Amino acid sequence: MSAQRSAPRLFLALVSLSLFVQCAGFFNSAGKMLVSDADEAKLGAEFNKALTTNDTAKKEMPIFVPKNAAQSDLQNYIIGLAQEIVASLPASEKPSYGFTYTLIDKDVENAFAVPGGYVYIYTGILKKMQDESELVGVLGHEITHVTHHHYRRQLAKNEALGVALQTAMIATNAGQASQMAAGAVFQLAGLKFSRGDETEADKGGTLTLGRVQRNPMGIAKYFTRAKSQGVPEWLSDHPGNGNRVKAIVKIVNGDPKLQALAADSVHTNYRDRYQQHLSEL
Repeated sequence: MSAQRSAPRLFLALVSLSLFVQCAGFFNSAGKMLVSDADEAKLGAEFNKALTTNDTAKKEMPIFVPKNAAQSDLQNYIIGLAQEIVASLPASEKPSYGFTYTLIDKDVENAFAVPGGYVYIYTGILKKMQDESELVGVLGHEITHVTHHHYRRQLAKNEALGVALQTAMIATNAGQASQMAAGAVFQLAGLKFSRGDETEADKGGTLTLGRVQRNPMGIAKYFTRAKSQGVPEWLSDHPGNGNRVKAIVKIVNGDPKLQALAADSVHTNYRDRYQQHLSEL
């Protein structure tokens, strides 16, 4: 069947699906998408599965495979830091699902998370960081996007993507609608957050650093240095780095415990430990 002839049928199928989803209560009376923890977990699982089953995904986001014991130690070290962050979260912020951490073996300065607690860190951004406090700050930022359910807000603003993702969750065959929905799953990694979401994630990353006894200026240090070297992918759609650094400084200066950790940066940066592990990349 030609693409021209199949397109109307696909369009009608998606329209029918949209009506079904709305009638089923997936959208509220204001037309906004409702996403539960279970929905988030399933969306994230679909995305994560695609990294090992989709040829394009495997090429664009190759999963890091340790080549020796030292690289295995590096991977365990990075995952251990992420686990320490989640363990430090207040009970009220922990979602009902667990977290999964994956290293992407690509020289790209980026990190991101998707719904359901799936966090991804590129080896490229690890090489650009100077110490443990910077990495913990960035991980805390991404984990905050998950725990504060920022993806729900963005999906609520994008009903078309919401319908396509719902298609992915209910699709049971490899038909065209299913394939189209699978493509939409990849858009999870590219959703743009609002300035308010980014500010909230910066604060979350900064408070995380304090809870795990690292320099709370970690994420601000990375912001400042990255800006002077040209904007990396991780910051390319993050607004106002200068103002964000000022906001972090204000948070730190307003808390004596955070101030003390920042003042003791020689010990709270954990530079030597970080550099020793990263020498294996």
